[in-house]
Amino acid sequence: MVQTLKALPGLAFALLFYSCPSFAGEGRVDQAEGLEIEKGAFEIEGQSIFAPESNGEEEEWKFAPTIEYGVSDRLSVGLEIEFEKEDGEELQFSEVGMQAKLVVVSPDEAPVGFGFQSSVILDRSGDIGFETYFIAEHNGDKTDLTGNLIISSEPGDWSELSTSYVARFDRAVANNFSLGLESGGEISGDNKGRHWLGPVLSASAEVDSLIPALELSVFAPLTRKTPDVQFRLELDWEF
Repeated sequence: MVQTLKALPGLAFALLFYSCPSFAGEGRVDQAEGLEIEKGAFEIEGQSIFAPESNGEEEEWKFAPTIEYGVSDRLSVGLEIEFEKEDGEELQFSEVGMQAKLVVVSPDEAPVGFGFQSSVILDRSGDIGFETYFIAEHNGDKTDLTGNLIISSEPGDWSELSTSYVARFDRAVANNFSLGLESGGEISGDNKGRHWLGPVLSASAEVDSLIPALELSVFAPLTRKTPDVQFRLELDWEF
């Protein structure tokens, strides 16, 4: 594990200094959605994303707390609230999403599980949009693979749908730690051609623990249309 962890900073360093001109605030990373649901359990997640100032564009923060409840082992419902902040501005509400996740085939039942998660999104102007994740997941003894295809519309504008993807690989390196690689990008829509890649360090926690599970990621651009570097921190409690 020590040797693997030593390699992570080197990879992150290389990604951080991959130089591409960018348009900050566009092509921003989100997260890979998996199929894990536990009946009767509440999950509270806090996700923070930071894109530093670059190429004359201001730094940008995103903070998105989420709460989910497992109605059954195959169905969960949740609520996500998103806040944004640009350099010199106050943190402000951006949008709220009401979501439901359904597992059609569990990854415990088949080599590849399948499901989807859909959200109705309401922005601060009162406009309505939607976002649907089609989720595929494979769980091995030490290796997990997750793929998402996302179709969405901007609140208030259903004239053109956007399509994006996320692909993620995780490898367990100790009882509570894993290392991964995550990539994503925009296939169609206003942000088409913006793609990113980066390493993910995950540390799990016990159920009902006050100590959250943690994910720390750093992403670099694969195209000139993507922000120079983005950092993501996720904290996750399950009760």
